[in-house]
Order: sequence, then structure tokens, then C-alpha cells
Amino acid sequence: MTTKIPHQTGQTALLTAIIILLMCACAQTSVVDNWKTDKSPGNKPSKVAVIVVLPDALIRKAIEADVAKILRDKGTPAVPGSSIPGLSGGIRGEIDVDVATELLRTAEADGIIAIFYAGSGKSESYVRSDYWAEYVGSAYGYSWAQPYFVDVYTIHQGPGWADFKTSAYVESTYYDMDSREPIWRIVTETKDTEHTDTAVDVAKKIASQMKSAGLN
Repeated sequence: MTTKIPHQTGQTALLTAIIILLMCACAQTSVVDNWKTDKSPGNKPSKVAVIVVLPDALIRKAIEADVAKILRDKGTPAVPGSSIPGLSGGIRGEIDVDVATELLRTAEADGIIAIFYAGSGKSESYVRSDYWAEYVGSAYGYSWAQPYFVDVYTIHQGPGWADFKTSAYVESTYYDMDSREPIWRIVTETKDTEHTDTAVDVAKKIASQMKSAGLN
């Protein structure tokens, strides 16, 4: 005896399978490490400053704006840190924490999300012919708001051609302004950054973490 699957049911099953595949294909960012304080996070923040620690002012401003918008859409009252008077520009050197704290308090920010670039990696599919330079990534180091970056290259020779996919690691931490202590911290890995909006993906993970901590 042969059982026939109704046409509509077959279409629904196919559509469901396609959606699942698309969701898996787009899931390029994952949390690879996380920490959360055992203490009560306190009251929900009324204004959260998003501070991306980068030396380039324009890139910092753009990323902060993207992250803050997504957080607002997800229920967190976030603003770009670079929009707060006295905190604009690229972060290249050491920040006076007392001065920065006063500026944040004047702006009525009671929470901070600090975002650091924490490294990268590459996967290789093919190797092109002749000699060529492969960008390996950035050597980096930082204390609070004191990053430095050095581009690193390696020389190759071989047949065929090269196809690389870059992964990026980003550390994001939420600080409570009243206690001046971290409440949670996550490290995310974004794969294939050439074809992925890393800032958007990381912002969604941050929004999820804020929700799980009861902060939005």
C-alpha cells in the first residue's frame, strides 16, 4: 500500500527545510566563551553607552551606531559612546577612567558595553601560483582603551589560486556604572567576515546576553 503525501504538506515540509538551511547558512557568529557575575545585576539601565575600542574614529563611530541601533530595537536604551561630549574620536592611548566616568555620568549613562577586537584567524582553500603576500591578521595588545595593531603578512608560492575565509574574535563586556564592576562578558567568533556583517551579528549576541541577564 502506498501512502500519498498531500501536496500542501509536501510544500510545507520543503519550505521548512529551506528555512532551516538558510538559518544555518547565515549563523556565522557564535559565543565561544562567556562569564556572568553571581551578584544581582541591579536595576535595568536607563542609558547604556556602547564604546568600541578602536583607533580609527570613523570606524569606531560607525560600529557604535550600528550596535546601539540594534540594541535599542531589542529593548536596551543604548547610545554610541562617540556621541557623548568628550568621548568622541579614535581610542589610541590610555583613557583617564575618572574623567571618562564623569563624562558618562554627566550624560546620564548608567551602563557601559565595552567592545574589543580580540584577534582573528584564516582558513585556506587553494594556493595561487607565483609569489604573493597573504594578509594573516593583526597582532594586537591592549589594556583598557589602549590597543595597538600591527598588520602581519606571510609570503607564499604555489600552484592554483587562493580563497581565504577570515574569522574574527570580539570580546564584549557590560559594566554597571553604580558598582563600577562587570556584570557579564562574552567572546564571540564570527566566521567568513568577508561576507558577514560582524557588527550586526555581534550586536545581536550582545542583545541576547542583556536579555538573559535581565537587563532589558
